[in-house]
Amino acid sequence: MRRREFVRLSAGIVGGLGIPGVLDQPPRARAADQPPGEPAKPLDESYLELGLTGMAQAKGWFNAHWGAAVVAGYYLCKDNNLDRETVAGIQSQLDALLAVRKSQFASPPKERSDKTLIDKVPQALQPAVEGGLRAHGHAVIFASLSVKALRDVPQMAQPALINSLCGLSRQIARKPPAKPGKPVDYADTQEMIDATFDSLARFKELLGYPSIRRPNFTHMTTHTEALMNLEKLGYEKLARLGWAGHSVHIGEPVPSVDPKAKRQDTTVSLAQIMSNAFWEDEDKLAQWNQSWHLSKNRNGDWIAAGHLFKVLYSYHRMVARAKDEQQVRLCSKVLLERYFNPNVMGG
Repeated sequence: MRRREFVRLSAGIVGGLGIPGVLDQPPRARAADQPPGEPAKPLDESYLELGLTGMAQAKGWFNAHWGAAVVAGYYLCKDNNLDRETVAGIQSQLDALLAVRKSQFASPPKERSDKTLIDKVPQALQPAVEGGLRAHGHAVIFASLSVKALRDVPQMAQPALINSLCGLSRQIARKPPAKPGKPVDYADTQEMIDATFDSLARFKELLGYPSIRRPNFTHMTTHTEALMNLEKLGYEKLARLGWAGHSVHIGEPVPSVDPKAKRQDTTVSLAQIMSNAFWEDEDKLAQWNQSWHLSKNRNGDWIAAGHLFKVLYSYHRMVARAKDEQQVRLCSKVLLERYFNPNVMGG
């Protein structure tokens, strides 16, 4: 398939994830097969307001995960041609998350909004990305989602909320960075994206061996998309500043496999996750609705702090810029095995 045709298909069918023959997308989930005039209704923008509120009212930067998950879940549904049942399943889990963490998402006192304050968020991010990788790229991830959401709901650009969002970056900036082994200078953002896919593909030999601890595939993905998004939002220099930390993230070595270990026959496709059957599975719902626990429930808390929402949102956007169909198929399996098999160790 020619590059132009691949891009057209990847951008047009399920946000880049339903390329025929690549991800085994079931026909029912393809945009072209939906009844004309009956697309899934987009989620209300109140989810963006709630997500920003949850990030701003987090007690410590880690708890901002849940607000970021709501923002990512909104865009996952808005930006892709998902069927109505899948959107409903995702929305129900977002609602469950909001209900459990009700106090974190409670409406704060209202202030006069000023959209010129939005730029303070990326300004505060710079110290957190200088010199290397901090906190798996979370400052970049939170800031990127925040700015995107604030531009869509500028009424939320209120002084206290903006200051709290900036505070997430300030907290993370205090952490010492993991520095790259050698200077990094991608030719452009596309080369950074390609490097992430190449990195994920390196771990193909770990498929089917859940006991082998994996590096942080989740944040490799969300970090890459966040830098990609910063550039799109107009912060090219800031995004380039983050390349050093990105190179640390994707440079993790591949663990060895014990030749005596038994491989499990697990097949994971993105199409399975992007269907209402995944979101309505009773066993999964039981796991998600319980607290995360290392040994008892690794898929609790909506799969560890709402990471599934963020990784799916990010991966959709990255696949639309992928060059190699077969590599996309492989990387999907590597990335998503974690979410199908709770015994997989790693991020």
